[in-house]
Amino acid sequence: MKWFWAVCLVVLISSTPADAASGQVSLICTETAATTASGRHTPVLRVSGEAAIVVDFDRRLVSHGDGSEWYPIHKITDGVVTWLSEDGDLKGFFSRSTLEAGEFYRHSGTLIHRAYACRLHSYLDFNLKP
Repeated sequence: MKWFWAVCLVVLISSTPADAASGQVSLICTETAATTASGRHTPVLRVSGEAAIVVDFDRRLVSHGDGSEWYPIHKITDGVVTWLSEDGDLKGFFSRSTLEAGEFYRHSGTLIHRAYACRLHSYLDFNLKP
């Protein structure tokens, strides 16, 4: 079983061409920092716990939390996956090399930045070849 997880991790963070990304990666992320800034107020630091992030390379979507909201992947490179909500209020990234993620959310003049340290939970590849 350890070999399976080791192979999954190598596949995830290896320097493969961006077009070769397929399947789903499920991550469990621990929030390391959250900064809230509103207008002229001083930023407030708040950490809330863990989050789940699912990157679906086949459908080019990213989900976090309970999976009720999916965001389109904006760009996939060898090192980073970025996503952007349709209204542009939420922007996020996931570093394939450091397993760190971050999100920027803007709503009604308030900017919230969250940073996460992630660990691999599962990797599923549905493009099986005989």
